[in-house]
Amino acid sequence: MILQKIDILDKKINDLNAQKKKIETDITHQLLHVITAHSGFTLPFQVLVGGLIKVIETSKKDPHQMEEWQTAGEKFLKSRPRSSSRSKRSSPTTPKSA
Repeated sequence: MILQKIDILDKKINDLNAQKKKIETDITHQLLHVITAHSGFTLPFQVLVGGLIKVIETSKKDPHQMEEWQTAGEKFLKSRPRSSSRSKRSSPTTPKSA
């Protein structure tokens, strides 16, 4: 009985880890699309990294700025064409604590 419960929990953990990896992969692809769509690869890599760090730090300190960026991001994501497989499911959400 206990071993069966452990097996069930292990399966749930494995399923959640697989789901987490899928979400992380989806987000990675979306970020690459944004960088490409805005010619971001013309910038030095260090500039992209520094800019991303600045966004993360600013979002923690300035909720108003984060709201502006969220609105701009939603506008961009709505305007881009979606693949048929992507449009059949909802996009991953960004945690509010990020």
